[in-house]
Amino acid sequence: MLFLFGMSSQVMAQNDHSVAKDNQKNQAQLTLSNGDVKYYNTEDVQSIDIKDKQVRVAQAAGNDVFDNQVTDISFFKAQASAAEVTKADLIGLWEVRGHEESGEDYFALQFTEDKVTIIEQPQYGDRQELTIPYTLENGVLTYMYPATEWSEAYTESKNVSLLYDKSVLLMKYIPDYFDIKDDIEMAEIWYKEGKNPDTSKDKLDGKWFCYHRDSREEVNNGLIIKGDKAEFIIGAWSTRMVGTYIYENGVLYLHPTEYYIGRDEGMWGYGYIDPATLESPVWYPTGPEFPETFMFIVNGDEAYGWYANQPRRYYRQ
Repeated sequence: MLFLFGMSSQVMAQNDHSVAKDNQKNQAQLTLSNGDVKYYNTEDVQSIDIKDKQVRVAQAAGNDVFDNQVTDISFFKAQASAAEVTKADLIGLWEVRGHEESGEDYFALQFTEDKVTIIEQPQYGDRQELTIPYTLENGVLTYMYPATEWSEAYTESKNVSLLYDKSVLLMKYIPDYFDIKDDIEMAEIWYKEGKNPDTSKDKLDGKWFCYHRDSREEVNNGLIIKGDKAEFIIGAWSTRMVGTYIYENGVLYLHPTEYYIGRDEGMWGYGYIDPATLESPVWYPTGPEFPETFMFIVNGDEAYGWYANQPRRYYRQ
């Protein structure tokens, strides 16, 4: 992201060959001083030249020139095209992976034509299974839970789509239905048994934040990756681990060499972290440095992960 120049009252380009925002395209985004935003597909852009206070976007279709108007230039990666889901696509076993290495619970969904079995195998305890009916209409999956001695019958609906050549099932919680805001909706990912998502071309570099379900003011977890180095910050535990990582088939293997807990010298004890930034006045070294393993899938400038038995939706910062 580039921050450019100052404000100007003149905000018209000498030409306008910009396009509409398209999440399925890699795009450059130019923010103008009057708040307008111009989008350009990077596949069509030959160059973006900055000289003094002038920005020139060169394309085969023509050049757009902005004089003292552009305040920010950002680049956004295309989201993967989501395939429409049918019942035939759902049939089979979908699972959460990485639990073996991290010692976490195992979760899976076994779909048939009209029923789904929800499977949980705790790290300690007995395997639990619940088989219930479901419906799938217009991309909305609805579970139909029966009445029990403790509760009445109820339904639970999520928007579903398929990614990575139908090897990943993405479930997004429906805003209002789950009492969450649509811009920070939570999400689940499930991997199809016997299939590995091809994540070899995924670009993980950058800072990824996931937020609490009702506010962008409070960050849950943060994943920072640069080259072969990784930092993972867990807001709820006020902990930070630093080390190397391996990323294969949609699973992130973290190998921490340093482990810290947040501390505020002005407060008693340990366990402090700023929920807005995931920073701490003092990172107090501790240990041990256990490996961490969890699912992580990139989809443009969003990502979806499953850590500590909890699904999370991440945003590239």
